[in-house]
Amino acid sequence: MLYTGNGSYRLDVDKSLIDYHQFRSLITRARTHARRQDPEQAVECAEQALALYRGRPLDDLSSAPAAAWRKRVLQDEWLPAHTILLEALLAIGECDQVLARLNDLQVDHRYDMGLAKLRMSALHELARSSEATAYYFDIRHHLLEEGDEQGANHIRQHHESLRTQQQETSRARPAESMPPRQLPRDIVEFVGRDGLLRDLDEATATPAGTSGRVVIVDGMPGVGKTALVVHWAHLARHRFPDGDIFINLNGFADGGAVSQSTVIDDLLTAFGHPPDDTLTLRSRELLLSKLVANRRCLIILDNARNTAHVQDLIALLSHCLIIVTSRQRLTTLSATTGARRARVEPMSDNEGAELLSVRLGPNQQIAVDDRSLLVGLCGGLPLMITLLAEHITSSSAAQLSTFAKQLDAKQLIVSIGEDGDGSTVARTFFSWSYRALDPPEQRLFRLLGLHPGPDVGVELACACDGRTPAETKRSFGILVGAHLLERPEAFDRYRFHDLLREFAVHCAAQDESPEAQQAAERRIVSYYLATATRAHQLLYPGKPTAPVLEPEPGVEPTELQNAGQARFWFDQERTNLTAAVQRAAAGGYHQHAWRLADTVATYLDRCGAYEDSRTIREIAVASAAATGDQEATASSQAGLGMALINLGLHSQARLCLDASLQYAIDSGNERGQASVLYHLGKVEMSRGDPGAAVDLLRRSLDVAQRNNDHDALCWTHWSLGQALRTLKNHDAALTHLHQGIFHAQHIGDKSAHAANLDQIGAIHQAQGDHQGATAYCEQALIELKGTPNMAIALQVRTRLAEIDLERGDAKAAKQRAWHALAECKRTHDAAAEAWLLEVLGHAQASLGETAAAVKTWRRAADLHHRVGNMARSAVVHAHIRRALPGDDPAPT
Repeated sequence: MLYTGNGSYRLDVDKSLIDYHQFRSLITRARTHARRQDPEQAVECAEQALALYRGRPLDDLSSAPAAAWRKRVLQDEWLPAHTILLEALLAIGECDQVLARLNDLQVDHRYDMGLAKLRMSALHELARSSEATAYYFDIRHHLLEEGDEQGANHIRQHHESLRTQQQETSRARPAESMPPRQLPRDIVEFVGRDGLLRDLDEATATPAGTSGRVVIVDGMPGVGKTALVVHWAHLARHRFPDGDIFINLNGFADGGAVSQSTVIDDLLTAFGHPPDDTLTLRSRELLLSKLVANRRCLIILDNARNTAHVQDLIALLSHCLIIVTSRQRLTTLSATTGARRARVEPMSDNEGAELLSVRLGPNQQIAVDDRSLLVGLCGGLPLMITLLAEHITSSSAAQLSTFAKQLDAKQLIVSIGEDGDGSTVARTFFSWSYRALDPPEQRLFRLLGLHPGPDVGVELACACDGRTPAETKRSFGILVGAHLLERPEAFDRYRFHDLLREFAVHCAAQDESPEAQQAAERRIVSYYLATATRAHQLLYPGKPTAPVLEPEPGVEPTELQNAGQARFWFDQERTNLTAAVQRAAAGGYHQHAWRLADTVATYLDRCGAYEDSRTIREIAVASAAATGDQEATASSQAGLGMALINLGLHSQARLCLDASLQYAIDSGNERGQASVLYHLGKVEMSRGDPGAAVDLLRRSLDVAQRNNDHDALCWTHWSLGQALRTLKNHDAALTHLHQGIFHAQHIGDKSAHAANLDQIGAIHQAQGDHQGATAYCEQALIELKGTPNMAIALQVRTRLAEIDLERGDAKAAKQRAWHALAECKRTHDAAAEAWLLEVLGHAQASLGETAAAVKTWRRAADLHHRVGNMARSAVVHAHIRRALPGDDPAPT
């Protein structure tokens, strides 16, 4: 309500709605809590009150009464409120917070007596006595200069009181109140981990108004968690004037975990109260809580087995900073306590190399390459690097070089560190985590060690140990939580650290029979074969696959519904698939090996991964021969011939293809005959003899037409069109290319469709119709979108660069050629690279870059020569001679 009277106005409003009165009420409550020895509540109320003080009070009034009122509030209420807050913070041990707030306050109130005394008290509490003394002299000198002898005496008395208190406490403190100092010895030459040390500083910073904090430091076995925490604790020791205690909970060692009761007794002893046998456990717990209340202590609980191992202890130590190290992620502890987390990862290569050098000492010389080999084998684990350094510390440089080249991960796991003075080999440390698992997780861990690739998915794991996806996912979660597996960025994928993989193999050898290991390996390769076959059928419909081999019992392939899913699966499993082919052959599972190689190689060819394709096709030939299956052997030889063509190795390709053709003729296998004749035609095209290619391709076409083989027809028409175009028989070429498009559309093969469009574009290019040529080539690239056929895409882009050049845009041609060349490097297609380099050279020459053009053409000529295309090599050398007359010796 608004009232008038005596020539003025008066607003009558509830005081609780006015921030000034709220401020006063909260400060009154803060004082009450402080008098009742409840500093935490005092801090909370004072902070709420000061948060209401925003800007200058009555800022819109400039009258003398308003100014006087502001001055009074500042001196009599605002500064005292800060004093209450700072005193409460001191009471709960937050001296760093006190100093931080004083740094702001004393900008405007540098010589305020109350604030000065609080700074001196905080510095003394932090054991920064020399700094406190220097500050005292500065304040006292100022007061004396100002003529304030009473203030100078007052500050002197406070200083002497603090010194006396400190001396008496140090001299007369009873034994039970002496701060315990029980950190293990620090590592003097601690290496690296700067980022983690900063993380620990940040994670252990306690906000104002709180009395303690929990920090979880987790990581895989041997990664250096304990060393890191102990080193950090020594650096931060000044922050804990009431003591630091280290307790090894022995959560994973063979001796058994340390119980909570034992830890409580150890802590009571550390604080000067050895446990009385007459006290119950609950009485000892209450005594411990009372002893640590309001103490600034650091307690390290090292090697916790799980959350249950430490959760009740942490509740008793709520006023302390607690760091828990564990091989487990301790997710439940983090959720229930709000604990901060610092994960310790393996060292970087540079950190590992530095640690090895430090551990070997200045007198031990080791070559850089040998050091890199050793550090790489240790996988960034400080434990392994230290054990390895101890093992080799007495070796000569020559011995070290030999040792570094012969050492492997298995030796590192099983034998390094075995010297008769206790078991310090890596397998012992890793086995503590392994033995802590339940049987299902132990079995999954060791069976996954038999997987040949770098990472695994849930479906493969189900095939590996025969359980349901739900059960397997749960086990994966447990293994990740125990840091025995890692989860990369990809969803539902898991991988080993290299040394843990080797340990898993060791566990499989120890805990699984040879028959069980072989059965698991068969299930792994069976899963890949079954799923790869399904993916091949979706991605390349109409293209024949090897005769079906039924999956092993209990193996369920991944359910793939469309070509997009099939392509994603192939992309995701590419490295695993090539590794699975190699493992199948090495394990004697030859029926799986040649079939899987045949299925995967098509995908690799379309991706331009010709070297990988060659590798697994060579395995396929050997495995097919090992089964005694002549048809499989001939088919695998044909596949190897295809890979060799793509690599420009035509003589070797002819040997494979001729052998395969002879078997196809002898056995009456017309589909096989058509395929081999087609690829023999490609050999002749690559060698620069399109006439010979046409004869072979027409024979292939006749066979394919008799069998109504649409897959063979779309590609054979394409190759015939290409050969006839080269012979300048454009009308006949166009007829075949349009037929190729028809058959490609019939079976939905976008790669074949694009290839035929590209050749039609080439005919328009030859006829000078650059616009039409560009349109066909761009349509080909549209067809190729989402299709992993890098070879065709590269061919189209090279042709577009050629068209740019013919249209007079050498700059665009050069840019397009450079981009295509970067892709070409991934395919290892020598013939395609030679053509592309020719085009690039012409673009460079058109731009006046003669030296660069000659260099590019020489590379092109060399590649043409290597793939056996002598005619084209001679053409390129003619370009060079025109650019540099008399300076182009052709290869012999």
